[in-house]
Amino acid sequence: MTMIDRITRMPLIFVLAFVSTMLTDSVLASGDFALLDQHGRFHQLSRYAGHDTVVTMVVADDDPTSLRALTALQQVQQSLHQQNPDADIAYLLLYAGANPERARVQAMAEAMGTDLPVLLDAAQIVLATLQAGHLGDVYVLDPASQDVLFRSALGAEGDAGAAQAEALQQALAEVLADNAVTVAASAATGPAIDFPYQRQWQTRPVSYQQDIAPMLQRRCAHCHVEEGLAPWAMNRHLMILGWSPMIREVVMTRRMPPGQIDGYVGNWQQTHELPPEELAMLIHWIDQGAAQDGDVDPLAETAPDAEAWPLGEPDLIVEVPAQQLPATGIVDFLLESAELSLPEDKWLRAVAYDVGDKSVLHSLMIYAREASAPVSSETDLIDPAVSEYVSIFVPGEQVDAFPEGAAFRLAANRDLAFKIRYLTSGRETVDRTRIGLYFQDQAPVNVVETLVIANETISIPAGAAEHREIARSEPLASAVYLSSLSPHAHGRAQSMQLTAIYPDGERQLIANVANYNFNWQLTYRLQQPLLLPAGTRLEAETVYDNSLANPLNADPEVRVEWGVSDQDEMFNHYVRFLRPR
Repeated sequence: MTMIDRITRMPLIFVLAFVSTMLTDSVLASGDFALLDQHGRFHQLSRYAGHDTVVTMVVADDDPTSLRALTALQQVQQSLHQQNPDADIAYLLLYAGANPERARVQAMAEAMGTDLPVLLDAAQIVLATLQAGHLGDVYVLDPASQDVLFRSALGAEGDAGAAQAEALQQALAEVLADNAVTVAASAATGPAIDFPYQRQWQTRPVSYQQDIAPMLQRRCAHCHVEEGLAPWAMNRHLMILGWSPMIREVVMTRRMPPGQIDGYVGNWQQTHELPPEELAMLIHWIDQGAAQDGDVDPLAETAPDAEAWPLGEPDLIVEVPAQQLPATGIVDFLLESAELSLPEDKWLRAVAYDVGDKSVLHSLMIYAREASAPVSSETDLIDPAVSEYVSIFVPGEQVDAFPEGAAFRLAANRDLAFKIRYLTSGRETVDRTRIGLYFQDQAPVNVVETLVIANETISIPAGAAEHREIARSEPLASAVYLSSLSPHAHGRAQSMQLTAIYPDGERQLIANVANYNFNWQLTYRLQQPLLLPAGTRLEAETVYDNSLANPLNADPEVRVEWGVSDQDEMFNHYVRFLRPR
């Protein structure tokens, strides 16, 4: 199934469930959502579909109501477990404040004595969608339909608090019995939640012309173009209006912008997240009807043609072998190669990509391969014993320029090998992509090297919802600077982390790709390279979801092992170093 098929086949009622005007006094339509918790773990409501129900409660730190509400929730949890030990209920806390500090929320949970996940809603868009108004507000959610089955409150003192807990317990008992909830909801008694972003947009209306369109041009329009890989083009307000329910859904579930990395960990040039203020603004604008203002539509203005080579004419242009692609169906990974015949070693400072057909090229990985190495099967082209990772293309990243003062030694005895993935676009096409190589004459201060932390012994049991695999590097022989990370796996990968283990045993989490998505093989570049002293080891972790809850899982009933095909799995963390000469 292509990306377009996956998107267009989504039920319209699902995306419309987000609209706040559909809320009623009985069953509230909330819609799917996803957030990270205080430990950087990704939670998505719909991926709890294997549970009977999900209970979510709003809390804050230094708040007596939240503490009493948590105590009451724990008592309800224990009582229900005694009555129905087979019930599968997920309990989640939802932090009320905007832009929370993760360490502060971790301290709050520790002080409260709870190990429940505390979801961080920095833009408060989930709180607003649920119509949360007070600390202690509690919701019983159906993870399959994403409906709110019961809305009530906890945290009152004395007999009123006991009555609140009793009402929640009765409601949950009815839900577990597959009955409609008949118990009356308890009135909220906790302090009101402050919504700073919502207050801001109440005093100054959001402008499509001044706010929304420039943001979409900056964040989205480089992929959402005519004949691009995205399924539709952001080329006028009418398109945004028509797709606004879908925009809301993919933003709320963190599917877009793609490739988001945990912004609380490390200092990255691009986390691919929408800043909370932009996220709150976009959702508010959509909920208010996605209206257009002004006489000019910035998205409809003709954009200048993109340059084939943004860095200027390359020193060497390499033709990727042309590929004939069908109109529909799944195209597995392709492995190809191209001769270089360099007269001497070259210092490579940048790689640029002139994509032939932007509507189908999903990713292209480049390796520098020993030209004389034998090839008995296609996978030999990227055998790490004879091939060194150089760069990767994904939509929106046309240039891969190494940091200033750094270059990759491209030896004269090397050719290029390519690992290519395509998506079908609904029409037959031929992709003729070119790669531009930029050299420099002067030897660099730092040599670009890539450490591939791989695990080819992975074995993921059928149906496993959270299978963890780990690999560690050998201790570094000398000090290096870590510049970037390109994690790579296939559809069952759920999350990835990279940790430095220093010679004294101290551990530092470098990167947390909390919601890895096979469709977006991105490179994450640090603002400033990180010094790793000699003796440091790197630990890579990939968590796989081989269960039915994983929407990218081709078959949850089979054991999956390492392989190049996208029906198999991989465990590769490409870590780019800068090594002083």
